[in-house]
Amino acid sequence: MENQIFSLGIDIGTTTTQVIFSKFTVKNINSAFFIPKVEVTDKIILHKSQIYFTPLTLENNIDFDAVTKIVRAEFEKAGIKKESISTGAIIVTGETARKDNAELIAHELSDILGDFVVALAGPDLEAVLAGFGAGTYEISKSMKERIINFDVGGGTTNACLFNSGKREDCFALDIGGRLIKFNEYGEVTYISNKIKFMIENFRLNIRVGKTAKFIEIKKLTDKMAEMFVELSGFTQLSENTNKLFIGHKNSGAKVNYITFSGGVSEYIYGNEEICSMEAAIKFGDIGPLLGYSIRKTFDKYKDKIITPRERIRATVIGAGNHSIKISGSTVIFDEEVLPMKNVPIVKVLDDSFEGKDIERIKKDISVYQGRTVALAYEGPKNPSYMQIKNMADGIIKVFEGLEQETIIVVVQNDFAKALGQTIKNKLGNSRRIVCIDEISTSSGDYIDLGKPVAGIIPVVVKTLIFKF
Repeated sequence: MENQIFSLGIDIGTTTTQVIFSKFTVKNINSAFFIPKVEVTDKIILHKSQIYFTPLTLENNIDFDAVTKIVRAEFEKAGIKKESISTGAIIVTGETARKDNAELIAHELSDILGDFVVALAGPDLEAVLAGFGAGTYEISKSMKERIINFDVGGGTTNACLFNSGKREDCFALDIGGRLIKFNEYGEVTYISNKIKFMIENFRLNIRVGKTAKFIEIKKLTDKMAEMFVELSGFTQLSENTNKLFIGHKNSGAKVNYITFSGGVSEYIYGNEEICSMEAAIKFGDIGPLLGYSIRKTFDKYKDKIITPRERIRATVIGAGNHSIKISGSTVIFDEEVLPMKNVPIVKVLDDSFEGKDIERIKKDISVYQGRTVALAYEGPKNPSYMQIKNMADGIIKVFEGLEQETIIVVVQNDFAKALGQTIKNKLGNSRRIVCIDEISTSSGDYIDLGKPVAGIIPVVVKTLIFKF
């Protein structure tokens, strides 16, 4: 039996805003004589919006009304009603994620558009979405090689390294095309605080209110371009590069191949020669010149560069077409509590649930100050009845004394239905239960649980970071 899920992806970035609509087909791939196993068997992109400049207010915050107008117009163009959307992601990326109203925008936009899943992007999540959307994941899996995707946007560069199709590393830096802006006369109107130290270190004559020379701007973009060589593991990380990491550094692994995505990538893979100030600032920023500098810097590594499937649209395609995960079909849930958004994960390292472990888990839960949390662990592959009973007893003890009305358990192996039913039998109707499996998480993750479709639950696993 097949079912269809419609997904919406919205990317509100530093420079551009994009909308994408997708359709998933989910199907039971086992015969009727076996336990059903539901998988996404087909993904189709139904509609891609035009690429809009991200609207900002006079206070330089995100213009909520203008963004809402864009999204509603794209619904109309796509011929899709908001009631049809089951899942997806709204992500606020790059420097835009640092705007004072970024989190509010994502929540309010989600409320207007309905109960589909919303993802509020941090740098690691953005890197993963771009890596999937660009197609780097599939390339790495098919080639069985270590391939990194650099998504070079307006405010940040988000990198995701895949090794034979498995995510190995994610990181982000303050490198992007909108870190310096110009007016129509070539005068500098904005310099990001993140790169002012570089201008000073290299003694470049780039000042707000002054007309910059092409050679000065190119010296800066050339230095930024060299950082991508370092980040690929071909040369050592410089002190300047280390200062630009957001949150944490990279693992230092040397890659086999590289893909680029994001708006700047259009100039990395293009053929345009940018040799004048007029050509360099055609969009009022350093984006074209940064892309050109990267292209020239990687001339000696041409055999390492692969063209991805998507470039400027990589992140929004990742959000609308790859953020979804499907829970296993052997699950149990009280449907009336779904959907649920931004549920923090408390990861349990093992499934013993002994006295000291329970107290430690309760302490971890208390960090979230009364919020509904999800308890997550891997669990045994083929647990016995006694193991399931002991796990259920331990989970009940963890939630004793807590005001949380719904017990949410996320296990990686395939036994959620048996575990959830055991918990439910012991508690009766005193608590709501959501117990899902075949989802891998880590402490610090958040999950969104969509409304069930054909007995399965659409899930997004994410990292929620707005301020860096």
